[in-house]
Amino acid sequence: MNEKLIELLREAIRNEIGNESKIGVVLSAGIDSTLIAILANEFTEVTAYTCGIKNSKDIEYAEKLKGRIEFEIKILELNSRDVEDSLPKIINAIRDRNPVKVSVEVPFYYASKNAHKDSIRVMLCGQGADELFCGYRRYIDILAKDGYRGVENAIKSDFDNLWNKQLNYDLAVCSLNNITLKFPYMNEKFSNYAMSIPVELKIRESDEFDCFDLINDKRFIRKYILRKIAREVGVPPFILNRKKRAAQYGSGVWKIMERIARRKNFKERARKAGRRDYVKMFLESLV
Repeated sequence: MNEKLIELLREAIRNEIGNESKIGVVLSAGIDSTLIAILANEFTEVTAYTCGIKNSKDIEYAEKLKGRIEFEIKILELNSRDVEDSLPKIINAIRDRNPVKVSVEVPFYYASKNAHKDSIRVMLCGQGADELFCGYRRYIDILAKDGYRGVENAIKSDFDNLWNKQLNYDLAVCSLNNITLKFPYMNEKFSNYAMSIPVELKIRESDEFDCFDLINDKRFIRKYILRKIAREVGVPPFILNRKKRAAQYGSGVWKIMERIARRKNFKERARKAGRRDYVKMFLESLV
C-alpha cells in the first residue's frame, strides 16, 4: 500500500509539472507540502516559498529545512503593511470576506507574487491531504464521539466540497500573479486510491510519531499512513513529528489581521454594534 501511494503521488506530480523546467511550491513546512516538494524535485528544478510573519512557526520550520533538502527555499517574512496591502486584492479575487478564508490566502498571494518575479509559471501545493488523510484536529473529536464510521463520512463530505470551499479561492489568488496553481493530492487516480484506504490507517492509535492526540489516554496519530510514506521518501523527522496548525496560524497572518483591526478601532466599533466578529467587520470595510 505504501509503495502504491508513493507511485501514484509521483505520477500525479509528474503530470502536474508537465514540461516545466522549473516550478514553485507553496511551502508551509508541514508534511503535505514538504512531501510534494521533495518528490517534485526528482523531476524538475524546485523553488519553495514560505510566507509568514517574523518568528512564525512556518518560517521556523522552513529555516530548519534549509540545508537538509536538495531544493531551494525562499523565506518571505511579512509585516503588518504587507498583510494589509494584500487584503483588498484577495477579497476582490475570492469575493468573500470570511476572515479565515482571507487569512489563508495571504501566503498564497505572496508566494505566487514572488514566484512570478522568478519567472515561474506553475506552482504546486499540499491542499487536499488533510481531507484525504484525516489531518484536521476535529477528526479526532469525531472519532471520539462517532467512531471511525463518523470520520469516514466527514472526510468524504469535506473532500467533495473542497473545490468550492477552498481550492477555487487558491486558484483565483495565484492567478492574480499569473501563476497556475496545481494540486497533486487532488489527482483523480491518487485521490481515489487514497480515499479507498481504510480510515483506521489515517487516524491510528500508535506511539510511532510524536505528534499525537489523546482519546481516553490513548495516543492517536493523524495522517498516519501519509507520515509513513513521507518518511520513506526522506521527509526529515522534525517535519514528520510537527503538530501543524492551520495556515492562518502557522504563518502568523491571523494575529496580524487581528492587530490591524484593533488598531483601526474595529473591536470597539463591533462592540457598540453588538457584534463580536470585529475582524470580519474590518474586512467588510475594505474594497
